[in-house]
Amino acid sequence: MYRDDRGRVWYKGNLHTHSKRSDGRLEPDQIFRMYAEHGYDFIALTDHWKQSSDGESDRLLTIPGIELDHSPNVRDGIYHIVGVCMTGEIDVSRRGQMSAQEMIDEINDKGGCAALAHPAWSLNTPEQIMACRGIYAFEVFNSVSDKPHNVRPDSALLSDMVSARGRFINLTAVDDAHFYDGDACRSFIYLHTDVLDTAHIAAALRSGDFYASQGPQISWEWDPETLTCVVKTSPAADITFFSDAAFVGHRVFSEARGDGELQTGATYVCQKNETFLRFEVTDFMGRKAWSHPIKVREIN
Repeated sequence: MYRDDRGRVWYKGNLHTHSKRSDGRLEPDQIFRMYAEHGYDFIALTDHWKQSSDGESDRLLTIPGIELDHSPNVRDGIYHIVGVCMTGEIDVSRRGQMSAQEMIDEINDKGGCAALAHPAWSLNTPEQIMACRGIYAFEVFNSVSDKPHNVRPDSALLSDMVSARGRFINLTAVDDAHFYDGDACRSFIYLHTDVLDTAHIAAALRSGDFYASQGPQISWEWDPETLTCVVKTSPAADITFFSDAAFVGHRVFSEARGDGELQTGATYVCQKNETFLRFEVTDFMGRKAWSHPIKVREIN
């Protein structure tokens, strides 16, 4: 948890991880202790087709979670859908029989928030992602999808490809920890809420009042009149802006290039041909933070 320069409180949380209830290597109590010791304020155990509940730990807030999957093949689409904050019980009797949209709808119908997991790892196409209606976010980074266990942990390019097609989906970062040998306590969200409980977390997820991070603390202000984005950050090595314009002269603000001593902010003015914008911050340890995509203008 930290308080920003406007006095707002941001809580640190992990929305995707696994225990021995499915295919994780640790018991829930071991996981709760580990994340609490690393400064997390809340966590969701999202075991495969096994719904967790709130109030499972006195070390940090636990919120309901589950992971559902529809995995016929890459061509037809591999979909892993993570649900959190449900107020009712997910119907798990239809495992293997539900489409991706049916899984999303089931989570939403039970009062939860549905996210698409590791789209790069799953080789989801932009068209497959855009067909997912009712998700509050997809995972821009998934720790277990990184080496040494997997590849393709970073789905940022897919965010740009989807945004360039006119669909703006918020971004989360998660561990999806299974092995607990370096895949845990690495990627998370910072979430703003005045009350830390399941209902208020759900409201913040739906409104986009959170951002994905591995360490850097960021904020941004978007002025739709001047098409200007002003970014503030904890000390960073670089701040990089992404859009659908192929050629922009100065979209990377880098400490290495002498753009400022210990970068703590940058201002970017959009070009006439840009329809969306997002940015990434990288600190001196190589850890990142990601903004949500910002709609600049309608696609002509």
